[in-house]
Amino acid sequence: MWRKTLLSFFIGLVLSVSITLNINHFLPIDVDIKLLAGYILGFLLWAGLITYFFCFETIKKPLLRCLSALFISLVLNVLIKMGVVA
Repeated sequence: MWRKTLLSFFIGLVLSVSITLNINHFLPIDVDIKLLAGYILGFLLWAGLITYFFCFETIKKPLLRCLSALFISLVLNVLIKMGVVA
C-alpha cells in the first residue's frame, strides 16, 4: 500500500506538471491567467492520477501507462524548448 501511495504521489506530481507545462505553452492568454489555470489544472490532474493508481489491484498497469505518458510529455517539452515545436 505504501509503495502504491508513494509512486502515485510522485509520478502523478511529475506527470501533472509536465502535462500542464505543455498545455500552458499553447494557450494564447495572459501570463496571470496561465498561472491560475496551470495551478488549478495541475492539482486536478495530480488528484486524478492518484485516484487512477488506486483503481487497480497491482501497480504494474497504471505505472506503465503513466510512465509512457510521462515519456511522451517529456519529449514534447524538450521539443518545445529546442524550438522544434512552435
